Amino acid sequence: MAMSLSKIYRGAEANGLKEFQFRSFGETEPNSPLEADGFVKSSSVVVPPAPATNSVKDVEAAYARGRQEGLESAENNLETAAQAFASAAAEISRVRESVARNSGKDMLRLVMAISEQIIRREVAADPKVILTIIENALQSSVRTDQYRIRINPADLESVTQQKPLFLASISGLKNLSIETDSEISPGGCRVDSDLGDVDATIETQLETIRQSLSEAIMDVG
Repeated sequence: MAMSLSKIYRGAEANGLKEFQFRSFGETEPNSPLEADGFVKSSSVVVPPAPATNSVKDVEAAYARGRQEGLESAENNLETAAQAFASAAAEISRVRESVARNSGKDMLRLVMAISEQIIRREVAADPKVILTIIENALQSSVRTDQYRIRINPADLESVTQQKPLFLASISGLKNLSIETDSEISPGGCRVDSDLGDVDATIETQLETIRQSLSEAIMDVG
Protein backbone atom coordinates (compact mmCIF):
# COMPACT_ATOMS: atom_id res chain seq x y z
CA MET A 1 0.00 0.00 0.00
CA ALA A 2 1.49 3.40 -1.00
CA MET A 3 2.05 6.07 1.73
CA SER A 4 1.20 9.70 0.92
CA LEU A 5 3.76 12.38 1.93
CA SER A 6 1.28 15.24 1.58
CA LYS A 7 -1.07 16.67 4.24
CA ILE A 8 -3.93 19.05 3.99
CA TYR A 9 -4.14 21.78 6.68
CA ARG A 10 -7.50 23.37 7.36
CA GLY A 11 -8.52 26.45 9.33
CA ALA A 12 -6.36 27.22 12.31
CA GLU A 13 -3.94 24.50 11.39
CA ALA A 14 -2.57 26.68 8.59
CA ASN A 15 -1.53 29.49 10.95
CA GLY A 16 2.20 29.99 11.20
CA LEU A 17 3.03 28.21 7.98
CA LYS A 18 5.38 29.96 5.55
CA GLU A 19 5.54 29.66 1.82
CA PHE A 20 8.51 27.78 0.51
CA GLN A 21 9.37 27.63 -3.16
CA PHE A 22 11.70 25.24 -4.92
CA ARG A 23 13.78 26.80 -7.63
CA SER A 24 15.70 25.26 -10.33
CA PHE A 25 19.44 25.07 -10.18
CA GLY A 26 20.97 28.22 -11.62
CA GLU A 27 18.01 30.39 -10.54
CA THR A 28 18.65 32.97 -7.79
CA GLU A 29 16.57 35.51 -5.97
CA PRO A 30 17.12 39.13 -6.69
CA ASN A 31 19.94 40.69 -4.58
CA SER A 32 20.94 37.20 -3.49
CA PRO A 33 24.57 36.87 -2.44
CA LEU A 34 24.75 33.51 -4.20
CA GLU A 35 26.37 33.06 -7.53
CA ALA A 36 24.79 30.86 -10.20
CA ASP A 37 26.66 27.87 -8.77
CA GLY A 38 25.24 28.54 -5.32
CA PHE A 39 28.40 29.95 -3.71
CA VAL A 40 28.63 33.34 -2.00
CA LYS A 41 30.21 36.04 -4.05
CA SER A 42 33.78 36.84 -2.90
CA SER A 43 34.66 40.44 -2.24
CA SER A 44 37.47 41.84 -4.34
CA VAL A 45 40.85 42.27 -2.58
CA VAL A 46 42.58 45.55 -3.26
CA VAL A 47 46.35 45.17 -3.33
CA PRO A 48 48.11 48.46 -2.55
CA PRO A 49 50.67 49.48 -5.09
CA ALA A 50 54.28 48.88 -4.21
CA PRO A 51 56.06 51.98 -2.94
CA ALA A 52 57.87 53.80 -5.63
CA THR A 53 61.65 53.54 -5.54
CA ASN A 54 63.66 56.59 -4.36
CA SER A 55 64.52 58.98 -7.06
CA VAL A 56 68.10 60.02 -7.78
CA LYS A 57 67.52 63.35 -6.03
CA ASP A 58 66.34 61.60 -2.87
CA VAL A 59 69.48 59.44 -2.83
CA GLU A 60 71.72 62.46 -3.36
CA ALA A 61 69.95 64.39 -0.59
CA ALA A 62 70.32 61.47 1.84
CA TYR A 63 74.02 61.14 0.96
CA ALA A 64 74.57 64.86 1.50
CA ARG A 65 72.88 64.75 4.89
CA GLY A 66 74.91 61.75 5.99
CA ARG A 67 78.15 63.34 4.81
CA GLN A 68 77.40 66.60 6.67
CA GLU A 69 76.54 64.74 9.85
CA GLY A 70 79.77 62.77 9.58
CA LEU A 71 81.82 65.95 9.11
CA GLU A 72 80.16 67.62 12.09
CA SER A 73 80.77 64.56 14.26
CA ALA A 74 84.42 64.38 13.21
CA GLU A 75 84.86 68.10 13.87
CA ASN A 76 83.38 67.79 17.36
CA ASN A 77 85.61 64.79 18.13
CA LEU A 78 88.68 66.67 16.87
CA GLU A 79 87.86 69.71 19.01
CA THR A 80 87.40 67.53 22.07
CA ALA A 81 90.72 65.80 21.43
CA ALA A 82 92.48 69.16 20.97
CA GLN A 83 91.11 70.43 24.27
CA ALA A 84 92.18 67.25 26.04
CA PHE A 85 95.69 67.55 24.54
CA ALA A 86 95.97 71.20 25.60
CA SER A 87 94.89 70.32 29.14
CA ALA A 88 97.39 67.46 29.29
CA ALA A 89 100.20 69.71 28.03
CA ALA A 90 99.37 72.36 30.63
CA GLU A 91 99.30 69.74 33.38
CA ILE A 92 102.66 68.32 32.27
CA SER A 93 104.18 71.81 32.26
CA ARG A 94 102.78 72.50 35.73
CA VAL A 95 104.12 69.21 37.10
CA ARG A 96 107.54 69.84 35.51
CA GLU A 97 107.72 73.30 37.06
CA SER A 98 106.64 71.90 40.42
CA VAL A 99 109.27 69.16 40.28
CA ALA A 100 111.97 71.63 39.25
CA ARG A 101 110.93 74.06 41.97
CA ASN A 102 110.84 71.43 44.68
CA SER A 103 114.12 69.92 43.50
CA GLY A 104 115.67 73.39 43.54
CA LYS A 105 114.50 73.97 47.08
CA ASP A 106 115.88 70.63 48.20
CA MET A 107 119.20 71.41 46.56
CA LEU A 108 119.28 74.86 48.14
CA ARG A 109 118.64 73.45 51.61
CA LEU A 110 121.38 70.88 51.12
CA VAL A 111 123.93 73.44 49.92
CA MET A 112 123.08 75.82 52.76
CA ALA A 113 123.41 73.08 55.36
CA ILE A 114 126.82 72.13 54.00
CA SER A 115 127.92 75.78 53.76
CA GLU A 116 126.94 76.52 57.35
CA GLN A 117 128.80 73.48 58.63
CA ILE A 118 131.94 74.44 56.71
CA ILE A 119 131.86 78.10 57.78
CA ARG A 120 131.28 77.37 61.47
CA ARG A 121 133.95 74.67 61.44
CA GLU A 122 136.47 77.04 59.86
CA VAL A 123 135.64 79.76 62.38
CA ALA A 124 136.11 77.36 65.28
CA ALA A 125 139.33 75.96 63.86
CA ASP A 126 140.96 79.28 62.93
CA PRO A 127 140.61 82.24 65.33
CA LYS A 128 142.07 84.54 62.68
CA VAL A 129 138.86 84.26 60.60
CA ILE A 130 137.20 86.91 62.77
CA LEU A 131 140.09 89.27 62.08
CA THR A 132 139.60 88.96 58.33
CA ILE A 133 135.86 89.51 58.69
CA ILE A 134 136.38 92.66 60.79
CA GLU A 135 138.93 94.03 58.34
CA ASN A 136 136.55 93.50 55.40
CA ALA A 137 133.67 95.08 57.36
CA LEU A 138 135.78 98.16 58.12
CA GLN A 139 136.76 98.50 54.48
CA SER A 140 133.10 98.22 53.44
CA SER A 141 131.82 100.80 55.92
CA VAL A 142 131.41 104.50 55.21
CA ARG A 143 134.54 106.48 56.04
CA THR A 144 134.42 108.18 59.40
CA ASP A 145 136.81 108.96 62.22
CA GLN A 146 135.37 106.50 64.75
CA TYR A 147 133.87 102.97 64.74
CA ARG A 148 132.39 100.57 67.22
CA ILE A 149 132.95 96.86 66.72
CA ARG A 150 130.63 94.34 68.41
CA ILE A 151 131.78 90.73 68.61
CA ASN A 152 131.13 87.50 70.52
CA PRO A 153 132.89 87.34 73.89
CA ALA A 154 134.89 84.31 72.69
CA ASP A 155 136.62 86.52 70.07
CA LEU A 156 137.47 89.43 72.35
CA GLU A 157 141.08 88.51 73.11
CA SER A 158 142.20 87.96 69.51
CA VAL A 159 140.40 91.07 68.26
CA THR A 160 141.83 93.28 71.02
CA GLN A 161 145.36 92.16 70.10
CA GLN A 162 144.68 93.11 66.48
CA LYS A 163 143.27 96.58 67.29
CA PRO A 164 146.47 98.56 66.46
CA LEU A 165 146.53 97.03 62.99
CA PHE A 166 142.87 97.94 62.41
CA LEU A 167 143.60 101.56 63.34
CA ALA A 168 146.58 101.67 60.98
CA SER A 169 144.66 100.14 58.08
CA ILE A 170 142.12 102.97 57.82
CA SER A 171 143.36 106.46 57.08
CA GLY A 172 142.01 109.13 59.44
CA LEU A 173 140.58 106.65 61.93
CA LYS A 174 140.93 108.15 65.44
CA ASN A 175 138.75 106.03 67.66
CA LEU A 176 137.93 102.30 67.53
CA SER A 177 135.93 100.75 70.36
CA ILE A 178 135.42 97.00 70.81
CA GLU A 179 132.37 95.62 72.63
CA THR A 180 131.08 92.13 73.28
CA ASP A 181 127.58 90.94 72.36
CA SER A 182 126.51 87.39 73.22
CA GLU A 183 123.79 87.50 70.52
CA ILE A 184 126.50 87.60 67.85
CA SER A 185 127.81 84.15 66.91
CA PRO A 186 131.57 83.49 67.16
CA GLY A 187 133.38 84.54 64.02
CA GLY A 188 130.92 87.34 63.18
CA CYS A 189 130.74 91.03 63.97
CA ARG A 190 128.85 94.29 63.57
CA VAL A 191 130.62 97.53 62.73
CA ASP A 192 128.68 100.68 63.69
CA SER A 193 129.38 104.35 63.04
CA ASP A 194 127.54 107.66 62.98
CA LEU A 195 127.12 107.26 59.22
CA GLY A 196 125.87 103.67 59.15
CA ASP A 197 126.65 100.10 60.10
CA VAL A 198 127.86 96.87 58.51
CA ASP A 199 126.33 93.50 59.47
CA ALA A 200 129.03 90.84 59.12
CA THR A 201 127.50 88.19 61.35
CA ILE A 202 127.66 84.54 60.31
CA GLU A 203 123.87 84.39 59.97
CA THR A 204 123.79 87.37 57.61
CA GLN A 205 126.59 85.96 55.49
CA LEU A 206 124.75 82.63 55.20
CA GLU A 207 121.56 84.45 54.19
CA THR A 208 123.47 86.31 51.48
CA ILE A 209 124.77 82.98 50.15
CA ARG A 210 121.25 81.50 50.24
CA GLN A 211 119.77 84.39 48.24
CA SER A 212 122.51 84.15 45.62
CA LEU A 213 121.99 80.41 45.22
CA SER A 214 118.20 80.80 45.08
CA GLU A 215 118.45 83.37 42.29
CA ALA A 216 120.86 81.13 40.38
CA ILE A 217 118.49 78.14 40.66
CA MET A 218 115.53 80.25 39.47
CA ASP A 219 117.52 81.46 36.46
CA VAL A 220 118.39 77.88 35.50
CA GLY A 221 114.73 76.72 35.91
